[in-house]
Amino acid sequence: MSTVTTGAEVTPVTPQAPARGLGVAAGAALALFASMFGTWTPESPEVGRTDAAGIRAWAADAGFTLQLNAFAGVLAIVALLVLTAALAGLVRQAAPNSVLGGLTLLGGGLLAAINTVVTGFTLLWVLPDLAALDDATVQTWYATAHVGQMLGEIAVVTQSLLMGAFSLAALRGGIVARWLCWFGIVLAVIGLSSVLGLVVPSPVFQTTWLVGLYAWVLWPLLASIAFAVRLRRRRR
Repeated sequence: MSTVTTGAEVTPVTPQAPARGLGVAAGAALALFASMFGTWTPESPEVGRTDAAGIRAWAADAGFTLQLNAFAGVLAIVALLVLTAALAGLVRQAAPNSVLGGLTLLGGGLLAAINTVVTGFTLLWVLPDLAALDDATVQTWYATAHVGQMLGEIAVVTQSLLMGAFSLAALRGGIVARWLCWFGIVLAVIGLSSVLGLVVPSPVFQTTWLVGLYAWVLWPLLASIAFAVRLRRRRR
């Protein structure tokens, strides 16, 4: 925070977020929100309880949904990377020496890496000709693809780190409305606390995990609105 001196009076001045950064963040957050609706995977047979023929039948029946998942997944990764860079830029503009900018990049980068792995598993059912593959390969791919579901625990942690670091920096630097900052901080605390469920199994931590997971769908939309409102006020 800098100061403006007028005579004997010293008035604090809060750094203003650049209009371009707000615009990019608003657009990327909205694109991320929209693309996430195409990433819901179809219901699939339980691993170990279906043979290669059943897996091929499932992939054929869910073909369009899997193609949509793959397309939306790629768009979501691009939108997330752009959003992460924009958020980190806003943090560094408001607080150049703060570690929160780096934590924002770390959270977004790790989340993008997880999403890339999950999308890659989806592409296994879209790109190759399953009929040309042997049964052992099909069953191995199917079992491996379910690793993506286990990455959900890590995804909640990384998205909470992204939201929490940016929200805390935004609250200190006045980047966006305070309600969005506090909303992001609360969601981050809930999401990070769900990790305790790995050590202490409890319905409470299972609930916090679900809240952290699904609240992430809502946060980009609210963030996009808040960025757009702040941008409009800046241009008046």
